[in-house]
Amino acid sequence: MKPGVMPLRGAIVATMAVSLIGGAALARGVPTLVGYDPVPGPSPWGPDDEAGASNTQTPDKVLDGKRLIKKGKVYRLGHVYEPGMATFPGNQGLSLEAGPMSLIAQQVTNSEVMHGEFGQMGTQFDALGHFGYIPPGSSDPADALFYNQFTGAEVMTEDGLAHLGVENVKPLVTRGVLLDVKRHANGGQTLAWGQEITLSMVMKTLRAQKMDARDIGVGDVVLIFTGWEENWELGTEGYYTQPGVGMAQPGIGLEVAKWLSSKGIACVGSDNFGIEVTPPKPPVAPGVVFPVHHHLLVKSGIFMQEAMVLSELAADLADELQERPHGHKSPYEFFYVYSPLPLRGASGSPGIPLAIR
Repeated sequence: MKPGVMPLRGAIVATMAVSLIGGAALARGVPTLVGYDPVPGPSPWGPDDEAGASNTQTPDKVLDGKRLIKKGKVYRLGHVYEPGMATFPGNQGLSLEAGPMSLIAQQVTNSEVMHGEFGQMGTQFDALGHFGYIPPGSSDPADALFYNQFTGAEVMTEDGLAHLGVENVKPLVTRGVLLDVKRHANGGQTLAWGQEITLSMVMKTLRAQKMDARDIGVGDVVLIFTGWEENWELGTEGYYTQPGVGMAQPGIGLEVAKWLSSKGIACVGSDNFGIEVTPPKPPVAPGVVFPVHHHLLVKSGIFMQEAMVLSELAADLADELQERPHGHKSPYEFFYVYSPLPLRGASGSPGIPLAIR
């Protein structure tokens, strides 16, 4: 039995209620798809597990990834954090001010103070406590179900997450695979907002990259290139939102999320802000408006790496694909390294993943 913690109250209750009930309100009047059970089951790693799919990061996965380093080239797969950068609607953004300067004899030291919602800003990593599910018949966030059947009452406190915080995630040091959906399944064009990446598009991409479904396996990190990265410099309206529409992006739907989870991967990343297609499609179950977040985080314990920078990696891999003789192995795999900041009780983390080839 998981130990209980202080019940939700005050601002925490109000914030979570607005977020979750607001999502249910988006679904009113929209038909619900049938056949999907949103209730999370127990973790395959035991009743106390809070590390989710990062448990797949074994010494063998490290060595499996290491063998892919052939050129020694390192790619920083994330945006620079800076004041004025695109931010999720409602996020207070990032500000930085000079801290106290110190003079020590003939030396000077500098420091700074930063403000912002660091865990959910820019290139970001979603921990398992980021999303939960309130079962039908309740509107109380304390009744929410999270990964491994932790409840809202156990997870959420006024001081952050008591369980499933990002500090529980084991470093991802593994094999990475890039799916260049823009190039290989969309005619080289950036995907449009609201365009769903289907499983047939994923399979088409794999074939074009000299791969198949067997080339994605347990503990891998799968990155999806849509081209949406090009909108980053437009700011919040352009990257996160569209005029008259609100939040909008291309991305995967439940079909691909379920397929990826069936492969036992550790993490999914993309160059869009939330990985899943937005505006939401019809709910897959009552109140489940964002099914990819739900299925990956809540049901499967698979992490999400959002707002990545993938264009340089995608271009180099495409060039190498053209150069490789027929029958040679696909170049679309690499060594992947990322460790979230161990911010106790945080629902996510900043930080820049690395691809090494």
